[in-house]
Amino acid sequence: MFTSLIARHLPCSRIASLLALGAILAIPALAADVPVDQVGQKFSPNNISVKVGDTIHFKNGDDVTHNIQVTNPDDDNDDKGLQKPGEEIAQLFDKAGNYTIHCAIHPRMKMTVDVKP
Repeated sequence: MFTSLIARHLPCSRIASLLALGAILAIPALAADVPVDQVGQKFSPNNISVKVGDTIHFKNGDDVTHNIQVTNPDDDNDDKGLQKPGEEIAQLFDKAGNYTIHCAIHPRMKMTVDVKP
């Protein structure tokens, strides 16, 4: 009944436009791939904001091995393992909140990630 009421009062081109707009709005935003460099035993940038679903790619541009550890908003720690020079480690952020990233080998090497909904 509702669709026939719409069909009587809106031209077909309007209905098609509304349906197309609805389809576009229903598509979720695409997740981003965000690069973070590790150079001079520092993260660059050392503070960053991303959205839920984004992935940060940590690239070891140093000539030393790193060991990335991710602490989530619940204080759970995820040890990403040893990362040799030139290697990249990816971390998906699937929960909003503040995360702390640090290198277990180089204690002054830290960064924060603010994950927004």
